[in-house]
Amino acid sequence: MKRSADARSRIEAFADEGVRAPVRGMRIAILHYTLPPVIGGVERVVGEQAAALRTLEHEVTLFDRSADAHIRFQAWMERECPHAPMTKADEGSRAPQRSAVIVHNVFTMAFDLAWTRELLELTQTRPDIRWINWVHDVRWSENVPLAVHVAVSAHRKSEYAQVTAEPIYVIPNGCDAVAVLGLTETVAALKLDNAGLVLLHPTRFVRRKNIELGLRVLAELSEAFYVVTAAPDPHQADGMAYFSELEELAMALGVRERVLFLGESSPLSDDDVRSLYQMADALFFPSTQEGYGLPLIEAALHGVPVFCSDIPAHREVAVGAEFFALSESAESVAKKIRAHVGVALRQERRGLMRRLAWERIGREMVNPLLLGGSAP
Repeated sequence: MKRSADARSRIEAFADEGVRAPVRGMRIAILHYTLPPVIGGVERVVGEQAAALRTLEHEVTLFDRSADAHIRFQAWMERECPHAPMTKADEGSRAPQRSAVIVHNVFTMAFDLAWTRELLELTQTRPDIRWINWVHDVRWSENVPLAVHVAVSAHRKSEYAQVTAEPIYVIPNGCDAVAVLGLTETVAALKLDNAGLVLLHPTRFVRRKNIELGLRVLAELSEAFYVVTAAPDPHQADGMAYFSELEELAMALGVRERVLFLGESSPLSDDDVRSLYQMADALFFPSTQEGYGLPLIEAALHGVPVFCSDIPAHREVAVGAEFFALSESAESVAKKIRAHVGVALRQERRGLMRRLAWERIGREMVNPLLLGGSAP
């Protein structure tokens, strides 16, 4: 969707992250005892890590400990790393490494001791390859590989530091939040995790929905994005006129780049709306009149804090909502939103998504190690 792409670019412009150029052309093998679709924590990490590295334009191949995979890994070594092995004496003059092997747990959990010892020897005889020892667990430490050591937490680092005095980098396991939350492609493309605060207003372009108050509140929340699901109905002249007035007001308030009228190009599906509830920090529902107010129920079921106008229907329907008078100033309403504990928790939740996004971890933490540098 063009509109989704435009919205995504707006949100990314507000993201508080540095952008580093991707490393291209690295040939990477990732090793673990078992691989997806086998269910397990490390298996999931391996699959998501591989997908993220491919997104960063690396060539990634996965291998488990099966006999067939062993043969294929040997073939991969010959095909991708065909030059003669180098000794430590050659290390200072060799060209930059273009191949890497990321070994998950095999060096520290010797379920197949023969395989572990084979890989240990390869780290000694093939220094032309960038070996990365990715430590989830420490259950075997008879030998330490000649590799870059990565621990998934500070706790694991402290454990492995008892085994080796070599540097150990902490890189957390990422999380594919899009999959965990079941976000649709349309909503995932918006990159709402990069927004400082997300106000959701599921509505149509009808004057009683009071969308203009949402724009004025947005002007008081410099870090926020206001997500409106509506689309102007071409069969309702006033709806089109109201939409034009809202666009003009958004421009006058200087907030147009932080307003997402998602229904402009095509209608949203029910799954899209459910995904928006997953990404919202608050439901904003400032109607001047309603007969019921279904979004108040939907937001409560999704655990999204509700801020709504104090009108009879809302009083009857809303569960645990924060009410505001229609005469209340936008500044006052904005202060209520910013001070709400539930909103802060939702913001932290999206911050977690941003912090553990595999693409970010791959770009900012894994790529430097692949290049021969160190992780931040």
